Amino acid sequence: MIVNNLNLFRFNGSKRYNKLIIHIMKKLLGLFVIAILLTSTINAQERKGRIGKRADFTPEQIAELHTKRLTLNFDLDKNQQKAVYDLKKKQAEECQIMRKNFRQKNQNGIKPTSDERFQFKNNQLERQLETKNAMKNILQKDQFEKWEKISNAKMKYGRRYIDKPNRVNQGCIRKNFKNDGRQSRFFKNRS
Repeated sequence: MIVNNLNLFRFNGSKRYNKLIIHIMKKLLGLFVIAILLTSTINAQERKGRIGKRADFTPEQIAELHTKRLTLNFDLDKNQQKAVYDLKKKQAEECQIMRKNFRQKNQNGIKPTSDERFQFKNNQLERQLETKNAMKNILQKDQFEKWEKISNAKMKYGRRYIDKPNRVNQGCIRKNFKNDGRQSRFFKNRS
């Protein structure tokens, strides 16, 4: 229909044809701008909804997931699984309490003082030492060495080491574990 109208206007005069083309272009440009604004708004809302949303697992669920992950990585027997489950459940309960306290302080607008930050970091290091000693008692020697390598890599590279390994992460980690005979092509020349 529009094409037929364009042909009619073309033969009737160039001014009328030009006005129609400009009018149609303005409408199309307006629709295009509206479509871009709507899609960007929808994407921004989706991203905003994902930020800060964590699955609120119970301590039992967290402990079970950690235990299964460690069982897959280290071939734990039943006694080791039970000990790891108990350790991870205790840690998850402590973490849940600390998270709740942090949220309450954050909602009230209370910022931690330097002494509180120091205390938090000190407690964090103590918990890491306790975990290391507990895992040393639970795991066998070769399992503990493997666990220590993974936990060190997780501290150095973050959770992306375990959850989302990609080429660069694997290369960095392979560089650190030279004794397993693998090296990434990204780090061949480095020592």
